[in-house]
Amino acid sequence: MKKYRVKLKFRTPLHVGEKDNIYNAVSKFVHSDTIFSGLVNAYNILFGGEKTEKFLNVIIENPDIFRISSSFFYYKDIYFYPKPFGYNFGLDKFYLDDMKKLKKLEFVSEEFLKGNVENPVIFGKFATNGKNVEEFVHVRDVPRIVNDRITNEVSIFYMSYVTFDKDSGLWFFLDVDESLENEVFASLKLLGDEGIGGERTYGYGAFEFDVEEVDLKSEGKMFLLLSSYYPKDQSEVRKVIYYKIYEKTGYVFSLYDNTKRQPIVRLFSEGSVFSDKVVGKILDITPKGFKYHRVYKYARAYLIPIEKEALK
Repeated sequence: MKKYRVKLKFRTPLHVGEKDNIYNAVSKFVHSDTIFSGLVNAYNILFGGEKTEKFLNVIIENPDIFRISSSFFYYKDIYFYPKPFGYNFGLDKFYLDDMKKLKKLEFVSEEFLKGNVENPVIFGKFATNGKNVEEFVHVRDVPRIVNDRITNEVSIFYMSYVTFDKDSGLWFFLDVDESLENEVFASLKLLGDEGIGGERTYGYGAFEFDVEEVDLKSEGKMFLLLSSYYPKDQSEVRKVIYYKIYEKTGYVFSLYDNTKRQPIVRLFSEGSVFSDKVVGKILDITPKGFKYHRVYKYARAYLIPIEKEALK
């Protein structure tokens, strides 16, 4: 199985809602289950329902044939990761007089995880190894109106969306077996044209992408979670060291019916830290009464090894 880094460059604004019916609360990046859902829908458009069902069955039965991470930020040649929960990389020594900066930190550059940082610098939510980062992610609001069909009253609400500056965007890891590679990348190409996230009828979420093959070590003392994750069994829960749990809901992402609400699922968040490798699950969350096909939520773990203390 080959491991790729996929860089997304958005051609239009991105809207990934965080809470139902609250349009001005958006996530700045895309979770792994949302990327997976978009890929499968694009696959269905290209290859049809029967082949899509076989594709899903292969992935469900073979955890090592396909893995995907959530997406995170890049700025020029700097790739950011979620700061591992429970880690401060010794930054408190550098920012002893400005702890507010440290508390805002959410993402660290790749060097932090490899222990190659000698000159840490914090810019807003990001930390780098001595490189300046300008503000490159922007959340903007646009007013919209809704008309009450009964009273004919007009109400205004605000829709938030995310834009990126030139030479910045989102990236994610994709591990895929050669037997699936051509079909998966064809689906990703179509997903870029169709758009990912919400408000696609307004043209949001369209992107182009670049791919590079990467070679990362697989063993380490600790492991950082880069995806949304649901434990396969109780033994996996015992491997959690630091964690955060969040709730995910929304509506079914389907060509046939997107009015059915998904059940609420509680997932481990990106940035959680584990003492050993875990696998996770692909959950069957088919809503009651939804008859077109099974609905799955991708909640397998995408882990990378990290050191216990990565800063020199």
